[in-house]
Amino acid sequence: MTTLKRRLISIIGSVAVFAGTLAAQPVVVAGTGDTNTDVPAVQAAVDHGGRLVLMGHFSFDRPPTTPAGKPYARMVTVSKTVVISGSLDQNGDMPTIEGGEWPFLVDAVDARVTIQGLHFVRPKAGAIWIYAVSGLTIAGCRIESIEPTAQFAIDAGQVGPVSTAIFAGADPHPPNPTDLGRPENFSGTLAILNNDIDVGVGAAPGAQTLGIAMFNVGRSPDKEVEIQVSGNNIRNSTEPAINFRVIGGRAYAERNMLVTGVTGGGDAIRVVGSGSYLIAHNSIDCGWVNGAATAINLIGNGNGYAPMASAIIVDNDVTMSAQEGTVFGASSAGIGIRGFAQGNSVLNNRIRGRARAALAVNAQNAGIPGNNSFVSNVLDGFQSSLADIFVDAGVTNTAVIGRQARIEDHGTGTVVVPMR
Repeated sequence: MTTLKRRLISIIGSVAVFAGTLAAQPVVVAGTGDTNTDVPAVQAAVDHGGRLVLMGHFSFDRPPTTPAGKPYARMVTVSKTVVISGSLDQNGDMPTIEGGEWPFLVDAVDARVTIQGLHFVRPKAGAIWIYAVSGLTIAGCRIESIEPTAQFAIDAGQVGPVSTAIFAGADPHPPNPTDLGRPENFSGTLAILNNDIDVGVGAAPGAQTLGIAMFNVGRSPDKEVEIQVSGNNIRNSTEPAINFRVIGGRAYAERNMLVTGVTGGGDAIRVVGSGSYLIAHNSIDCGWVNGAATAINLIGNGNGYAPMASAIIVDNDVTMSAQEGTVFGASSAGIGIRGFAQGNSVLNNRIRGRARAALAVNAQNAGIPGNNSFVSNVLDGFQSSLADIFVDAGVTNTAVIGRQARIEDHGTGTVVVPMR
């Protein structure tokens, strides 16, 4: 009897292991190039959850759908825990997803999602919209030639067509105190790593093309997030390549390589509102020719928001590559601090090229920056039209520590400590 029981237990255990192995096997979907086959096939596989492998060429070039009760159109909805991976072909090429308005929209509030190794070509509005998730990885993808759309402009409350390669947020409108944008939709670690994004050239005049944007993510007190945007190569944007707005938790932008387009202009990296931020070891070539560009801009919000806190900008390599003869406006700087921004540190950055100033602290929208510091930044080879370092009227308690530089100081309590 004892021997029989042992045999039964052994058989049951073997069956359980075999069943677990079967369950762990990925679902493989091969692209056909027929949009009426490819989109339903990927949706069905994603709905299954687990592990999904895509291979070949997929066409998503058909009108999107808006599921009942959902606010935004998309091609495929990701609503379960899933790992979506691309399988290289015999030539070493990633599977291609061509066309489609938002090929993937992630609406998985209690699930973890991974999307890796996919090549998106000419998506409309963007490639991946993260609407809700509990842990996310987007890694090793290639996104190119994104088509800005009027619909996403309407969704975002903007004029002119808009695109964003990867967007995280329940509402693409810039955050405001009366519309929190469902920050409770997000929790865990959100990692966007080692992606190659060519936003595309030749967009219609007035188009706003962004790289990676996150609005009102993790603001809920019990669902703070950790955001990691690292190792990405982003080119040809007309607006921020990386855009953080009102983050509940910690956000890191590290070791990214950013090269803006020529037309457009604004901030290559924009950080707005509350959160704890580290902007470090990035290489930025800011080549917009409108004379109003800033490579890295920290903006503290008022009007009910907590001011920006604990932002550290360290060891970035910034080139302001506007053409000689460009007329620079008041917002032009290599690194800027504006509005209600308080207690930020800018240290050990290298700034080259041309702008109104290499480093600037400016009042904005009744917001007065205070208690910010510039430490050991290297400005060799920088040509300013106004001053190397500019401190605006009303700005308080700015500390400048470093090599001798041309400073225009209209602030109060500015402390300058020269170093050799």
